Amino acid sequence: MLKKKALIASSLSLLMTSVGVGLFSPAFAIDNLDDVGLFGSITVTRQARDAARAVKQSQWTAAMQSYQKALSLDPKATDLYYGLYNAAAHVGDWQQVSLALEQIFQADPSAKAHLLAEYGQCLASSGRLEEAIPVLKKALITVDADANYMPDKLRALMVKTETVKEVPKRELTQAEKDRMVAEVTKYKPPTRDLVHGEDVRGDKSDFALTLENAYTACEFIGICTYEGVNKADIVTYYHPPVARFHIDTILRGPKLNREMPVRYEFHDKTGDEPPKDWKYSEDKLPKKGSRWILFTDLAIPTNGAFETYHGSFGRLEATDANLDKIYKIIELHRGQQ
Repeated sequence: MLKKKALIASSLSLLMTSVGVGLFSPAFAIDNLDDVGLFGSITVTRQARDAARAVKQSQWTAAMQSYQKALSLDPKATDLYYGLYNAAAHVGDWQQVSLALEQIFQADPSAKAHLLAEYGQCLASSGRLEEAIPVLKKALITVDADANYMPDKLRALMVKTETVKEVPKRELTQAEKDRMVAEVTKYKPPTRDLVHGEDVRGDKSDFALTLENAYTACEFIGICTYEGVNKADIVTYYHPPVARFHIDTILRGPKLNREMPVRYEFHDKTGDEPPKDWKYSEDKLPKKGSRWILFTDLAIPTNGAFETYHGSFGRLEATDANLDKIYKIIELHRGQQ
């Protein structure tokens, strides 16, 4: 038994000397952003080159880690397992050595007959001596013939790793060309029409005519029923009658007397001229019993009547669609009332 152990140790020493690495130190290609190498992938090629540089500097742990990363990106790049085997064997990580050899044998079953020494060393170093002995005996028979098998594989891997192969160039699309031009062209702000200050005044501008603005500006919002209009001696476009409304539901504001007099404006107070040949008549009033949403700037009457927001704009028919618009705004402002 002792003679057999001595023979195994002697054989391993001879075999490991014959397959040692460091015989080949290529000049590495400079990484190129478009270089996919012979691995067909920029990232895999970069990891393989990192591993090769580490091998050149005898940084075996770093080399093993880079080979592991490259193989995680492309497990089918089986020639990288030769590099993983070499780095792991130098580190003494026999679990990784075993993994690398298994993958090599699976990809190329004929390789096992040429890597008996490496396989036997792995078994022996993993404590599987009974399995290692017959393998090493076979390895001694072919040791001379297989002496260069592993070094040749490692040399081929180095050559493949340093080979540059750029991604084929293609014609840029028009969208890509436009984007490139835009990136180097000085920004020119778009031309905008000038707006006069009078055009953006809240009390005169059409820009103020939004329900959001009405909600923000008004102290009272309610759903009211139109009951009629007070008699007036004179009614004109700018001198409206006082309409009588009954408050059904208060959406915002204090509790008020249910009877609500409102100046029934015929314009939105933005300075528009009266329509040509405008003349007051009862058909310009709502139907009695119809329901309206009223927005009043103040929760108190002025000169005996409430003023609606921007005149006629602050008087909105209480349809389901209009009510839903108001409820949406109220919901957005919940907690701010």
